Parts: sequence; structure tokens; C-alpha cells
Amino acid sequence: MRLVIDSNVIIAAFAVRGLCHAVFEYCLESHDVVLCESILGEVKKNLRKKIKVPDRIIEEIDVFLRDSAVVDKPAKVPGDVFRDKTDLDVLGVAASSGASYIVTGDKALLALKRYKDTGIISPRGLWELAGKKADR
Repeated sequence: MRLVIDSNVIIAAFAVRGLCHAVFEYCLESHDVVLCESILGEVKKNLRKKIKVPDRIIEEIDVFLRDSAVVDKPAKVPGDVFRDKTDLDVLGVAASSGASYIVTGDKALLALKRYKDTGIISPRGLWELAGKKADR
């Protein structure tokens, strides 16, 4: 299965050893993860500003993500599809890659539930869909 993992899930995966970390590892081990430049940029920006990760570690994470995932170019998404313009590339890369799901913690994206052929699911929703114990 091809999955787009939103930046908020990736950031949480590197910040703490919780559900997002477990879901992120599961996705990398069991599925094809698809990202785009704007997701990678958002990860780097927020690791630096919100989590205060040193630049050297951020660069290592960026290399790891590029080595572990497919970095695809997003399809053009009309601006009226979704109110948060920063998430248009997330929807676009899901469409261009034929992703089964976008895994996100973004409440506005989750409320959308689906974009074209791609479902939008929370990390917990994916964890449960995979039949994993929900104790994380």
C-alpha cells in the first residue's frame, strides 16, 4: 500500500516514542511511503522551530526520509478544494502517487475524509486498520 505521511506525524515520530513513532516505523517497514518537497520542508522547519532539534540532526533526518521514502511531485490541486493552502501539496502528492491513505493528525484534513481515491486517516486509525494493538 502507498501512504502519504503528513509532516505532523513525522515530527511527532521523531519527537517522542509514542503512537506516531510506532505508526511511522510500521509504514516504513510494511508499505511504500510517499512524500513531497513541501512535506520535507515543513518537517525541517518545525523540527527546528518547535522541537529545537540541532541543524546537524535535522539534516540527518532529511537524508533518512529521502532514503526511506519516494519523493514525488504533487499534482496540481485547485485552491477551492481545501481552505488550508499549505496542505494542497499533501493532497496533490496523494493524487499523483495513487496513495491509498494520507496519514495525518491535522483535524481539518481528517474532516475531509477522502480526496479523490485516497482516504484520510489518523495515525490511530491506521494502527487499528493494520490490526495492531491500540495500547500505544
